[in-house]
Amino acid sequence: MKKRLLTILLTTSFVASALAGCSSSSTSTSTGGTGGKKVTITLMQNKVEIQDQLEAAATAFNKSQNGVEVKILGVSGTDYIGNLQAQFASTPEKAATIFTAQGGAEGERFLKFMAPIEGSKATEKIAEGLKAGAVADGKLYGLPTTVEGFGLIYNKTMFKAAGIDAAAIKNVDDLIAACKKLQTVKGVVNPIGFAKESYFQFMHPFNVAFATDKDYMTQVNKLNKKETTFKDIPSVKKFAEDFDKLKGYTNKAMDKYDDQVAGFASGKYAMIHQGNWAAGMIADDKATFEYGMMPFPMAGNDSLSVGVASYFRINKAASVDQQKASIKFLDWLITDPSGQDFYVNKLKFIPPYTGLNTDSLDPLAKDVSAFTTKAKTLPWALVAFPSGTDQPFADQVQKYYANKLDINQLLDELTKVWASAIK
Repeated sequence: MKKRLLTILLTTSFVASALAGCSSSSTSTSTGGTGGKKVTITLMQNKVEIQDQLEAAATAFNKSQNGVEVKILGVSGTDYIGNLQAQFASTPEKAATIFTAQGGAEGERFLKFMAPIEGSKATEKIAEGLKAGAVADGKLYGLPTTVEGFGLIYNKTMFKAAGIDAAAIKNVDDLIAACKKLQTVKGVVNPIGFAKESYFQFMHPFNVAFATDKDYMTQVNKLNKKETTFKDIPSVKKFAEDFDKLKGYTNKAMDKYDDQVAGFASGKYAMIHQGNWAAGMIADDKATFEYGMMPFPMAGNDSLSVGVASYFRINKAASVDQQKASIKFLDWLITDPSGQDFYVNKLKFIPPYTGLNTDSLDPLAKDVSAFTTKAKTLPWALVAFPSGTDQPFADQVQKYYANKLDINQLLDELTKVWASAIK
């Protein structure tokens, strides 16, 4: 469980590299590319757990046509980003033809090695709002791999028995009305459970506080320049007011992640604030009810917080034929029914694309996918929070839960944490 939690924290934070390593001898070669000769391309990615499935997908693609051969490079336990940097520093044209890299700082670091995505059918399917991490100078430099999302995971069976319609919960007052009903259900200790780990206690819930402001980066930049405070940001102020109203209906983030999820599975909590990654543990804990994910409706929010894990990038130093072959393979994986079968059913990716059949996904992944295709998503504003602040922020929230700070004092202390981090 602890190893699983570490993986979750690294993936959902977008702070540490969510990547896992590769072979240092990877190269990109072609047997031609003109005159009907086969073009060979290589793909290097980060997730050890999907290596076998990706190799199977490449084999199926290779058998489906004669012009392109895809080779999946080996994944080891070494540092993926360091390995990738070493390849491009040595001989860029021999580096992987297709590689994965996140948006943000990581994307900027490798931008000079990326070719723009041109002539791809998959670009037409990218869900609204999910291109941003791969756009530079008005051009698209990657195709999203998969998304992850978080919000309120709720017990559908319990909601139905209590006469609660999750879709009718539009704001904090609606949520509190539901909590009052859920408090009367046998076995429920708290209607809502939060986890105590720093990302789950502060970063994820407070993502809503910033992301509900469409111009949140302006506020982030002002905080970085010490030109504003948490209290002065309208979306944060409103979130805090709602958060304070909800406090008495929660476990005050007293449980570790494993215990929080186990509490949900046992009926101790009717809802938990978590992400789609919790589905496996809910199943392991033998939950006997139907469950799903709904928005955390602070400040009237009606969306899930959804982020792109990484993007498929194409090596600019590869030949023109190899770049075109890369587009051909990625389009097959994302738009062809055979490729989509691997994408959703084997790789278990939550599609950042419209029009894919997600019936085989777990309940939480299905909900994340549904909100994504309906463009009901909030960006992961938390990636813009100062590095290393997750625990100091969470420490202040814990003081608030312990009644050592009121909500206004909490906002003051959070402002101080932010300011200290950018000195």
